[in-house]
Amino acid sequence: MASSMQETYVQKLQNYCATNQIAQPQFQDYSDPRGIRTAWSSGVIVQGREYRAHLWRDYRYLEQSREEAAEIAWKTLTGVPVTNAPQFAYGRGYTSR
Repeated sequence: MASSMQETYVQKLQNYCATNQIAQPQFQDYSDPRGIRTAWSSGVIVQGREYRAHLWRDYRYLEQSREEAAEIAWKTLTGVPVTNAPQFAYGRGYTSR
């Protein structure tokens, strides 16, 4: 029976690393003060290389930045073309830097 839950890119990346005997991905969050608000973004390090999310977001959407960074890393590592923007909406974003 097929699962109704779709595998996230974080899970795909973790599974890729486990299957290929690579150290598990390490996530790093970044903040950027912008006036009275702070923008947040994430990156993920796999085999010494960092893959960064394109968008900066409100802290409430930080998990979506981690998912975006994992998507970029997984696609790069598996040879899937990476577009400049996410394939689907991750919620509210700030302009990219």
